[in-house]
Amino acid sequence: MYYFYQPHHYPFPYGQTAYHSLPVSPSTHFEFLSQPIAQRNTGTAKPNSLPSGGQSPVYPAVNPDYLYESAQSSRQLLSEASILLNHLAASKDFDHKLMEAAQRSDTSEVKRLIRSLGITSDVDIRYNPDSLHVEFISKARGLDCCRLTIALRWH
Repeated sequence: MYYFYQPHHYPFPYGQTAYHSLPVSPSTHFEFLSQPIAQRNTGTAKPNSLPSGGQSPVYPAVNPDYLYESAQSSRQLLSEASILLNHLAASKDFDHKLMEAAQRSDTSEVKRLIRSLGITSDVDIRYNPDSLHVEFISKARGLDCCRLTIALRWH
């Protein structure tokens, strides 16, 4: 596989373009240097002690509905990821087509091949000469709730 990759070359960190001397030395605040050091915790306070005044913190009522919906959506993503992995592990012909499309940088064909397996979730696909990353995305209540990423090495 041949890919065109142009690496970014950054200037040497201590080169002329990376380091500029300050026109004036920064001001020093000596009052910060003379403050007393805080005493160590003697172990009398408990880590989960109540806030001052003895009142317990007030939290909103627990509602597991959104977590439940997210878990349901994640199960769907997991089953679709399983379909993809099973097909990739069973068909070298499909793998060959997928890799050829990726080598041509034909992302729409890569997505079409993956969708041809019955994948209905939103799919974000990234690939490079070494690996394929497929991210399955789901929504609950109209919000992005769940993502499942599979990274497969192919070179």
